[in-house]
Parts: sequence; C-alpha cells; structure tokens
Amino acid sequence: MKIGQLYNLESFKGFLDSPRRQQNFADGYAGTVLARWLTHVDPNILEKKYPELTFVNSGIQADNTGGYARRIQTLRVREQGSFRTAGDSSSEKGKISMAGEEKDLLVISREAESAWSNDEVREAELQNINLPARYVEHHNRVYQREIDEIGYLGIEQNDGLANYTGVTSTSANNTVDNLTALEQYDAIAQLIIDQRNGVNNTPEYSANRVDMPVRVMNQLSHTILDTTAGPQTVMTALEGNFPGVSFQGSFRLDQLNPSVTIAYNNSPEVMKMRLPVPLTIGEVVRISSFKFHVESNYRIAGLDLFEDSGVRYLTGL
Repeated sequence: MKIGQLYNLESFKGFLDSPRRQQNFADGYAGTVLARWLTHVDPNILEKKYPELTFVNSGIQADNTGGYARRIQTLRVREQGSFRTAGDSSSEKGKISMAGEEKDLLVISREAESAWSNDEVREAELQNINLPARYVEHHNRVYQREIDEIGYLGIEQNDGLANYTGVTSTSANNTVDNLTALEQYDAIAQLIIDQRNGVNNTPEYSANRVDMPVRVMNQLSHTILDTTAGPQTVMTALEGNFPGVSFQGSFRLDQLNPSVTIAYNNSPEVMKMRLPVPLTIGEVVRISSFKFHVESNYRIAGLDLFEDSGVRYLTGL
C-alpha cells in the first residue's frame, strides 16, 4: 500500500505546523543529564516490538474513494451470450448482453485521542522526548496494526482476506510438523497449482503471493527437502520452482481455527482495500490553560474481493 493511500498527509502537515504543538524542543541529543538524579539517559528509548505487518506490505492496493458515505457499492460488469450460425433464426441465440454484479460494504468509522499536560511536556523535554510527536507516532503504530488485522480477519460483518465467504478451501492432511519434507512441499505447491488451475492461468488472477502462519513459514524454512541432495530447504525449493510467487508469514493466520494458508493474486483486478478516509490527525487543541488534546480518525470498509477464484485457502496446516 502506498503512503498516500494510508495517510491523510495534509493533516500531518497541519499538525506539524500547529503553533500549539510545543515545538521548542526536539529529539536528537547524544544524551541528557537530569539534574535531579545526575543520571545520563540513553536517548535510544526502548520500544515494544510487534510481528511484521504482512498485510500492510502485501502489495494490495488501497482505495480512498467513498469519503464519508456510509456504504461503498462495488459494481462489476461481465459479458454474456454467444454468436449464432448465420441463418439460424432461433431467438435464444446470437444475443450478447451485459450482466452486473454488485456488492455493498459497510463503512466503519474508527477514532482515537490523546491528552497531555504542560507539565508532562516539560518533564519529557528533560528526557529529550518530543511528547506530542510521540503520541502521534503511537497513533500511527496502532493504526497500522488495525489495518493489518482488518485486512486479514475483517471488521464487523465485513470479511477479511483469510475468512472471505465464497473462497474455495481445502483441508491439509496434517499439521506441518507432522508432515515429511516432501509432504510439506507438496501441500504448498498443490495449493498454488490448484489456485492457478481454477483461473486457467489468467495472469491477473494467478497467485503471486502465499501468506501462511509464521510457524509454518519457519518449519518450511529450516526443513531440508532431501538430505542426500544437499542443504536445500522446502522453502528454497518452493521459491525456486515458483519464481513469481512471494512467500510470507503472518501471525494472524494462526488466530483462526483451523489456521489458514492463502494463495492469492494481489492485483486490483482481484481485490482492493477500501479505505475511504485514511488516517487523519487533528490539530492540537488547548482544552485548558495547561492541558492539550489531539484526535485521529479513519474510515474503513475492509477488503473488497472482486474475483473469488483469485484466492484459495489451505486450512489446518
């Protein structure tokens, strides 16, 4: 997804230009001495780390159309009918028409806020921390995690990439740790082949990504395919035999029971992420003499899947 599709960049500029943002200090010193404790503070503040946001980096296009509408309607037109043999007067032949497929997605509004006091800003300044900027940074991190979760698992009645109604699904013979190396390879390879067979190798619909649970990814990455033939792993063999496919692990795919491995094409011909209003940061508001407040919001309808056959599931691996 492109930065401009995920964020309202003008709102961030407005925040940075806000005269109430307390811009008279910044991060970047080699260390700060706190007079009260005479302690040298390491400026590299440790932060909680999270698993990779695979969906955010999946290459699926975000679509910002729709604005503040409550629902987004998708309309796709396909041709139907055929030619007739010259001279055949049958009324049922030789007619070509258009058929429409439409779908509605409910738009969900999400919002968050942060508040701080002037004292907190000054205390943070002693530690070389730009407190308002840090709050906005945390809004962004929570936002990205929500996009990743909604993309895979959906929101409210809107399905996600891992649980979309209508997608063909096959059950694995066993969990990955109970399969031989060759069986592990065959499970993923057959998933890709089945998906591509289902779309007759149509380039715009044929799988170019396989997302799987992290534990499955780790198992395939360290299991030697054939100990007598060299150190090639199952994952190395898959990457070599399917050069146009990107393999990624996501912890979200183990949150479903059974787990899901997904072969799909990330083309906008197959799907889009409906994000009518990307993350928007409000201006800093002074709510009292010494207290400040900032809000953020976004509106999302989630994944819009146009072509069910562009996605295929393998469950329980």
